[in-house]
Amino acid sequence: MARNFDDFFRESYDLTVRGLELDGTRNDDAHDAAQEAYVRAYARWWRVGHYKEPAAWVRRVAVNVVRDQHRQRTTRENSLPKLAAEPVSVPAHGDDAIEGLDEALADLPTQQRKAVDLYYGAGFSTEEAANRMGISPGAFRFHLSRARRSLKPRMAEKLGRHEMTPTGRQEVTR
Repeated sequence: MARNFDDFFRESYDLTVRGLELDGTRNDDAHDAAQEAYVRAYARWWRVGHYKEPAAWVRRVAVNVVRDQHRQRTTRENSLPKLAAEPVSVPAHGDDAIEGLDEALADLPTQQRKAVDLYYGAGFSTEEAANRMGISPGAFRFHLSRARRSLKPRMAEKLGRHEMTPTGRQEVTR
């Protein structure tokens, strides 16, 4: 039987946060994950409210949110030293490079162009950008990957930086 969401929230929120903290999640992260889980539950309350234990569903979602946050944080922390260790020379092509990028972007299919704009231009995360495009995060990553693959040789050609790989394919040099 469906309960009132407000009552459910008041009864179970503190327990959800405490459970996350007992699992080792920092207080702020536990509150953030619990809030996200309750937002998702509210959006699906017509279904979740009929579950025998809706609090269990919310706890599972909160744990998944914590895992996602940890995974993103770890990826970010691991990539920063790599980025700092690899100096990237920025060519002095200025307007030519920007014009080349605009031309290359214009040649991309619509979904790929939107993916590049949302991810690099607007700075959205994969999930946020996928939501804005109305597709799954996996589909978004697919479009972004295809766009990168298409843009890489075009921009390398425009900037005049090529190198042949052992397989005979051209690759951008740093």
